[in-house]
Amino acid sequence: MTNDYPIFSLEQPEIANRRRDSSRRIPLSPEILLRRKQIAFKLERQVRPLSRKLKQISEEERKAIFLKIEHERPVSLSGLKPVAESTERFTLTIPLTDNLDKLSEKIDQFGNGDIDSKGFAPNEYLAAIKTIEQGQPKDRLCQQFFDQYDELVQEDWIICEIEMMSLERGKNQQRDELQEIRSQLEQFFASGTKGTLFEHEEIKGTCRAVIRCSGEAFKQLVEEQEWQTKIFWFDERPEFETFHSTLSNFDITKLGDIISPDEDAPIVCIVDSGVTVGNPFLTPVVREDLCKSFLISSDNPYDEHGHGSGVASLASYYALNGYEGAENKGKIWIASARVLNKDNNIEDLNDGDEPENLRLFSKVLTEVVEAFVPHGVRIFNLSVGIPNQKWNAESKRTVPRRSWIARTIDKLSREKDIVFVISAGNILPRDVRYYYDDQNPYPKYFIDEDASILDPAQSALALTVGSLVPSTTAVGRVATSRAIAEQMQPSPFTRCGSGIGKEIKPELVDFGGNYLIDENGSVRANPGTDIFMASHQRTPAIATNSGTSFAAPRTTHKLGLIQNALEALDIGYISSALLKACAVNSALYPREYGTFDNFKEAMSEVDKNFWLNIAGYGNADSIRATECDAYSAILFFQGEIKPNTVAYFDIPVPECLAQTKSATKRLTITVVHSPQVQRWGLERYLGTTLKWRAFRGDVEREEIIKAMSSEDDDTGNDNELPKELGFEPKLTLRSRGTVQNGIHEWKLHKTEYSSNFYTLAI
Repeated sequence: MTNDYPIFSLEQPEIANRRRDSSRRIPLSPEILLRRKQIAFKLERQVRPLSRKLKQISEEERKAIFLKIEHERPVSLSGLKPVAESTERFTLTIPLTDNLDKLSEKIDQFGNGDIDSKGFAPNEYLAAIKTIEQGQPKDRLCQQFFDQYDELVQEDWIICEIEMMSLERGKNQQRDELQEIRSQLEQFFASGTKGTLFEHEEIKGTCRAVIRCSGEAFKQLVEEQEWQTKIFWFDERPEFETFHSTLSNFDITKLGDIISPDEDAPIVCIVDSGVTVGNPFLTPVVREDLCKSFLISSDNPYDEHGHGSGVASLASYYALNGYEGAENKGKIWIASARVLNKDNNIEDLNDGDEPENLRLFSKVLTEVVEAFVPHGVRIFNLSVGIPNQKWNAESKRTVPRRSWIARTIDKLSREKDIVFVISAGNILPRDVRYYYDDQNPYPKYFIDEDASILDPAQSALALTVGSLVPSTTAVGRVATSRAIAEQMQPSPFTRCGSGIGKEIKPELVDFGGNYLIDENGSVRANPGTDIFMASHQRTPAIATNSGTSFAAPRTTHKLGLIQNALEALDIGYISSALLKACAVNSALYPREYGTFDNFKEAMSEVDKNFWLNIAGYGNADSIRATECDAYSAILFFQGEIKPNTVAYFDIPVPECLAQTKSATKRLTITVVHSPQVQRWGLERYLGTTLKWRAFRGDVEREEIIKAMSSEDDDTGNDNELPKELGFEPKLTLRSRGTVQNGIHEWKLHKTEYSSNFYTLAI
């Protein structure tokens, strides 16, 4: 930043209320009426015997019955209470009464094509239902347990997470019922031979807990009637990715100076396996007083594995310079929260850990944030993914339940006004080989469900980071090998979204490495295409590896620099939303070599917009984020917008652009908001949503306000709006998440375009 070209603050917006127009409904066609009758007839044949059974059995027997609804989209039904988060295909529910008469009445109204007083055809959601049947005990198992059930019940011991739910109405009654269920579980385990109940966490009438039990006891908890509506879900324990290689031939004594960050540099917290403060690269940048262990089994805050030290070095330096005589200066101070053990896993029954050390990772993250926020930490790097928990449509039957950690991250992000930077997760070399063997080469295999981001990368308020290829130069015996991806293309191992609300994920990408493929089809990493970073040892002080784990801290580094630059502007409080907006607004797709365009073209043959869920909005630039010059200007605003209003901002676009006829002009807009998130359920996960549009200066403000104040999202009156600027991504896609970025490019600028300010309407 220079005084000649300062960053500008947008003026306060003009606010106008939105008015909902009455929706106009047209009569149902005979074809639709016939189809509704057919669906109603099928559903009633399924519901009638279930209702008859409920009337004939005792109340105690009814308490053990749950229903399984298969549907094309999530639905809610009269007289039924969901006991598991609706996925795109299934919902588990319990009947609230001794019959299903209310549901039968709704089905009858649907089949008869009844229209209410306002002209609406009620109960349209019933068209999405395929089957309604009594649930089976194994329907409460995650996919892995479901597939391996026969083997699991033969195991000596199983460690898993279970989810209990209270069916009571009041908060106190829910708490009491959950406590009673836990007491019953403790009694079930009382002998000590069946198992143990460990740490638990309650949220809004539900309880998540860790248990260890024998295979025989596991079978009892799954199949016995007593537990069928007390334990609603059985889930795998998370398994965390590991970090392996170190470089042994590096001589630290041949380097130049290694310099600490400036005193006023921001502090970021690395939530990982700890850091080794004795490493020559880390000693100058780590705040040892802010290195804490959150393990119960060990108060040692230092890195016994290597992953956290590598991440920390990239967060502080962005890149290490290993050339002889080279200087390395840290830009960011490092705080460390050790949450993973020496095996890079959460605490488990390994290496002497006591059973009571089993913990819910969501609670650990809460403890971390509460410990570091008072020290001024605003940015938390979480380069941890859970390989056995992918966020994809194929496993929607189980995956929504795995948003416990992501939900906690979103809740903390809003309450503490902080930023979590999370890695997207990695596709392992063996899985990439499987894709090639299946004639599904790079980059087309990204469309596969198993290439999806790993929990908790779907977090709505976090920034998720994927990986780009920094190099294709391999070293060693690689004569028959080639790099899978070209330089500046997404890495072969990076994972892709979308997120909880089908929003673009990851939002950003940075350099994380590449894979090689051999002539015989084997896929592997190589030090030449890996990332250099600090090790967890004094010597050798450097290591190499690849993965989105090491792309994320590079973005964390840039966020820290942006925070520092904004603080230097003396603009007052800097919100987490502004930090994220500046980072995303600065992002560009790589233009060097044209290789990224080749990747986009290849992906577009599979799915037009899917490449956005691999590369997001691009690679952030910490300089572009806050610096203006003679050819560019940055304007920002942070504040609150009330629900059901539109905020109209003045955007100055100079008339002199008309003189640059051949040059491409670019207007980039990024809107970030931090809404509340649901404590339970995913169908409407965000408490509030927003969208934005922009108009040129030749469109009168009064015309825009008149059109937008009567806009009806439900009936699609958007075509009545004045002509708006076309941005990429388009409105529907970019409006799904909390980070909304769009770019409009044009060449010909007419003077009348700038007759008034452009208008940004949010």
